[in-house]
Amino acid sequence: MGRTGINYGKTSLAMEKHLEQLEDLLLAHRLVSVEQLREARESQRITLEPLADLLIRRGFVSEVQILKVLAARAGVAPWNLSQELPSKEAMGKLPIELCRKYQMLPVQVRGDLLMVAMRNPQDMPAIETARAVTGYRIEPVLANETRLSRAIDNLLDGRNHGNVGATVAQAMLEVKGASLEDEETHALGEIDTRPVVSLVNQILADAIRMRASDIHLEPRASVVEVRVRLDGQLTKVQEFPRALLPMVTARIKIMSELDIVEHRLPQDGRITAQLDGRDIDMRVSVLPNHHGARIVLRILDRSSALLPLEGLGFSAHNLGLFRKLITKPYGLILVTGPTGSGKTTSLYAALNEIKDVSRNIMTCEDPIEYDIAGINQSQVNEKVGLTFACQLRAILRQDPDVVLVGEVRDQETAEIAIRASMTGHLVLSTLHTNDAPSAINRLIDIGISPTLLSTSLIGIMAQRLVRLLCRNCRAKDVATSDEAKVLSPYHPGPVSVWRPCGCDACHGTGYKGRLAVNELLPVPSEIQQMISTGAPLEFIRQAGLVHGFTPMQDDAVARVLSGETSFEEAKRVVFFDDLLSAKTQALPKAA
Repeated sequence: MGRTGINYGKTSLAMEKHLEQLEDLLLAHRLVSVEQLREARESQRITLEPLADLLIRRGFVSEVQILKVLAARAGVAPWNLSQELPSKEAMGKLPIELCRKYQMLPVQVRGDLLMVAMRNPQDMPAIETARAVTGYRIEPVLANETRLSRAIDNLLDGRNHGNVGATVAQAMLEVKGASLEDEETHALGEIDTRPVVSLVNQILADAIRMRASDIHLEPRASVVEVRVRLDGQLTKVQEFPRALLPMVTARIKIMSELDIVEHRLPQDGRITAQLDGRDIDMRVSVLPNHHGARIVLRILDRSSALLPLEGLGFSAHNLGLFRKLITKPYGLILVTGPTGSGKTTSLYAALNEIKDVSRNIMTCEDPIEYDIAGINQSQVNEKVGLTFACQLRAILRQDPDVVLVGEVRDQETAEIAIRASMTGHLVLSTLHTNDAPSAINRLIDIGISPTLLSTSLIGIMAQRLVRLLCRNCRAKDVATSDEAKVLSPYHPGPVSVWRPCGCDACHGTGYKGRLAVNELLPVPSEIQQMISTGAPLEFIRQAGLVHGFTPMQDDAVARVLSGETSFEEAKRVVFFDDLLSAKTQALPKAA
């Protein structure tokens, strides 16, 4: 006979102990008599039913009473699924495959708290998974196992609340991926009767609500892993059967207007979506892989607040230098760094600071990441031949004062930008290099004349993003010998560092939020002369120290010593190999 009623099947040792003590609990609460227990035990020898089921069937005690007793024993609240139905809002928070795997069901949302009905409220892996996926604080409540399993099955079958959430098992039943229709703007928050559509919507909506910057769909031998990037780090949030990958890939390609029958070549596209009243853009990259198409989506929330320069985490020194550069009437300013290092955010903050009614500020971007009032923004469309170079030529005929070029990708774009900066325009752009001085060699490598570059370049800033330590749980500690070796030149005497711990506020990571670490190289006449004559970068770097250039390593160390980030996090994004030599050389010049 199957196990029913309050029976918990496989539980933790603590829960098994609670069940073994059920008789004592019922007697202590005077819910049954000794005679009733004896009668139930005699029947149990014949029927082999769980004791709780027998007591309920014979009318000695109610299901609610047993639920309350066990919940009190477990230290959680009871949730009677026969009387308190889960809310529609709550049920959309967790994917159905996780509910079935861990036998849990979200039942109510209270602010940033999600109440989850469970057969075992002490199942910590299940609780941690729910917290990572939803971004909510989790409060487990105890539910009747049979009713909980039935509620999950109903959700799986689409009978409860009209197909709420993403249903992987339902998607397995869908065989006609080509029936999915094209949509210009996709409402991710709406329930869809098509299982694969619901699955894709759930993956995208969950990542956006977690404030992720990227979504990775990575096919393995038997499953597809879904990972999201939170504060610069990838975290696995779920997986689904690999049999669904062709349909999921087709759906994402349709949303991003890509060729669904092309499986051999990489493809790039974009998705425009709406969620919770917000407009979301996603850049899509599809790459053929060993086990199927690997898909990465970059999330761009156009409705998110634009930070001021002070909110980006600049040091006071670098903030002052950067403000001097962006207030110059003409010249070329470059911001360098890898993808996802906050380059565009810094340039947007700069434009937002210098805009006024007397200036015509124009941009050409791919895509437009923020909508800024008072600035004329336009988007590149290479499919129709509207490249950065083509659009930049058109912008220069629009009488601009300040021009933002999203990225310098080729010689043609770089030459137009440089010539624009030489004819009375302030031009800002981004470039992919590891540090600020390397941008000079990068432009020369793509074909820019050193003489031409030297007459236009006025400043280069390199940038990285480091995670901020969570203020609720960070802990102060004595620096190790390796840490002290790097930090001691900056802090005479015993060195202390702050370390991540992990709490509910930071989802157990120990970090919450990010800030920028920078190095800013001004290009005065002395350095312009060095560029035009082809001086080595090391000489340019040394000359920059006199004019306020501070290596990025120095900025990162300052953030470690101030407790804003950890030494491990700083090392993750910044090289420390030649830190001591840079510091040693900088000190005499500063003196």
